[in-house]
Amino acid sequence: MRSNAQTRLLHIKEEWENPAAGGGQWVNRGRDIYLADQLIIKVRPGTSTEHLNSALAERGISVLQPVSTELFTVRLSASDLDALQKGMDTLNAMAPLVESAEPDGVGFGSGIPNDPSFSTQWGNHNTGQSGGTVDADLDAPEFWDILEGTPGRVIAVLDSGLNMTHPDLLNVAWTNPGEIAGDGIDNDSSGRVDDVTGWDFVNNDNDPTDDHGHGSNVSGIIAAKRNNSVGIAGMLSGVKIIVCKILNSSNSGLTSNLIAATTYARLRGVPVMNMSLQNYPFSSSLNTEFTTCQNAGILLCICAGNQGVNNDTTPNYPSSYAHANIIAVGNHDRTDVRWSGTSNPSNYGAASVDLFAPGREINGPILGTSYSLYTGTSQATPYVTAVATAIKHLNPSWNATEIKNCILSSAVALPAYNGICTTGARLNAVAAVSYAVRQLPLADTDGDGFSNLIEYAAGTRMDSAVVRPQISVTTTGGYFKAGIAFTQRPDVSFEIQRSTDLSSWLTSGISSFSTSTTISGGVPADGSLGTFLRVRAVPSP
Repeated sequence: MRSNAQTRLLHIKEEWENPAAGGGQWVNRGRDIYLADQLIIKVRPGTSTEHLNSALAERGISVLQPVSTELFTVRLSASDLDALQKGMDTLNAMAPLVESAEPDGVGFGSGIPNDPSFSTQWGNHNTGQSGGTVDADLDAPEFWDILEGTPGRVIAVLDSGLNMTHPDLLNVAWTNPGEIAGDGIDNDSSGRVDDVTGWDFVNNDNDPTDDHGHGSNVSGIIAAKRNNSVGIAGMLSGVKIIVCKILNSSNSGLTSNLIAATTYARLRGVPVMNMSLQNYPFSSSLNTEFTTCQNAGILLCICAGNQGVNNDTTPNYPSSYAHANIIAVGNHDRTDVRWSGTSNPSNYGAASVDLFAPGREINGPILGTSYSLYTGTSQATPYVTAVATAIKHLNPSWNATEIKNCILSSAVALPAYNGICTTGARLNAVAAVSYAVRQLPLADTDGDGFSNLIEYAAGTRMDSAVVRPQISVTTTGGYFKAGIAFTQRPDVSFEIQRSTDLSSWLTSGISSFSTSTTISGGVPADGSLGTFLRVRAVPSP
């Protein structure tokens, strides 16, 4: 059939079931869409391109382009209903050259734009606006109080591209340090000439500019400029995005381009990838690439899909691949429940979806200088990506396993999510940061001499050596005192300790002089209980 999603003919395979054994309503259990005349092949190691082209040409098949190591897309001469199976049979018979062949699937971005007039970002800070539930959000302002940005961090967004001239997205795109812009040379030997900001895998060129809007909205949730008196506020400042355009102007993409882009981002060493993608068919080649990412410690944040179905029984790829480095993200609305309305209801799954994040009417930049509200698990996923990037910034030694465990372990459990995701919970940025700093309490991200745990307890920023905890040391009223201003936290507190020799420290004998905003304690100034004091941050059990 023909479709606006792709310019070429499509092959659609649907699975229907009659639960009542012939006497009831037929139910659609799944739909896979493929290009009708294109396959992905894996060739044997050492196969020469010349030999491959010659052998395929004899069979009326042409090589289109490389996808990844030993992976290529090939074009068939026919596009009827039997073309894909006949093509696979032909290729599988070429065992000395071809190891495997599979159809090239078609998938989609998973967010739909809505009314652009609503600009309040309830997902960042929910005050109950527009009928919402107070605090059903990520606590972004509180998050920014302790971590404004992640300068130097590079992630990848695989989507419809990026509107690089939008006022809220200026300088968000990564700059390839291995390329010289405009010289027409593949300086970094990546196989792609002048890939300065990323790559357009749809048109196979070096201009990954967004022509749909979905990718810009997703990227804006992560990294839109903040405090610039324009538009919205992204979760992170300073992060750079490798732009991997794999969706076309209809918000549709191919499995082969998803594989190629994942490989491209992996080879550039990104720790986190955002994939707001849904409804791709299962692909053994993509499964293999995800395994390679898992072995490299790369976290893949992937949306659960927008059909309102249980992914445990109706898998939605790519989120449903069984890899430990995938976080599958559902979408909750402003009232703190899974979005189940008529427009893009969130998928769920007690075993296949990990947690929920804001995804209903999320405002973000699109094409031109405009903004639009999108609803979907596509919008929930970049919130998780942003938090994952922040955690990587705080604890650089962590890989996908530790970052994922941090996010899931710190998620806010609520009855509304019980039984519909593995955690029974939703994302919270401050809780995730708290969990991360409590695991490595001596880490000092900004190098100011105060550990991240102390800065978290004090309410000062972990990414600025200028903003430090305020510690006071005084001798008044016959006491030698030490104190520190603090922010009330449920999971960490300060204590004052004393010592006589700097080797053993005690809390006994400390007299309290604390107030509602300062922890303060002291010992007699005569030195009878020691002459040394220290302030210590103590994680809650």
